[in-house]
Amino acid sequence: MKRTINPTGRKKIERENISINFIRQNGKVVAFSVSRLVINDLELPSDAKIYIEAYYRTELKRFDFGTVANMVRPSSLSLSDLAYPENLKFRILVVDPQTKKVLAHAIGITPEEPAERRSILPVEFKDLGNEIWRIEYEGEGGPPILCINNNIPNIENIAKLDYQFFIYVYPVVIREILTYMIFVDEIDSITEPLVDWHKNWLKFFENLGVKPPETLNRTDPNFDKETALDWINTCVSEFCRIYREKFEGYVQKLEENL
Repeated sequence: MKRTINPTGRKKIERENISINFIRQNGKVVAFSVSRLVINDLELPSDAKIYIEAYYRTELKRFDFGTVANMVRPSSLSLSDLAYPENLKFRILVVDPQTKKVLAHAIGITPEEPAERRSILPVEFKDLGNEIWRIEYEGEGGPPILCINNNIPNIENIAKLDYQFFIYVYPVVIREILTYMIFVDEIDSITEPLVDWHKNWLKFFENLGVKPPETLNRTDPNFDKETALDWINTCVSEFCRIYREKFEGYVQKLEENL
């Protein structure tokens, strides 16, 4: 039997007891709401403080939700002052007011959003030196992030609207992420992956009609490297097929300029 060691003594706030949602204006994240936070079954001190933190990399904003005995919603849950609100995750901390010790927590909480709003590939614009783009991977099971060099003039519009950028970058990005998922991060299951972003990427390609092989787990005796690589190639090909109009438009423009 697998034993779990918890040297800190912190209690875990279960994910099903938490519901956090983004609030949007004109499609942009401006704030968040908390529709569910149940901690009364954890037998915590009544005067323990409750904090919810929105965080991404070095950015962090803390919100005071009162105490266990008197949970109070702050007057403002604005996120508009943070640089990358779309990429934010949340953690919940219950803290002893005297010792400042964390008594209970939940980390890596992803806001609940409709599937059509949920991005499987967050984007960040940053200084990458001489690189145009790079994939970076967050800790705590965070998703891959497409980092794009903000030193390039007008790069935000290019990344969103220019089909040349689309055709050159995204197929390579997809191939790199799926390869990383299998051979570096080592996805554990194709049906119930423990890591959320593994599940989201599998679901994305299943919705495009590409089913994974029997296993993508490298430790499974039935794992086959060539089958896994073929699946990656099929995913990339199907993505290109679905968005073929962008590719055809690009090829047509190239021909016109010859």
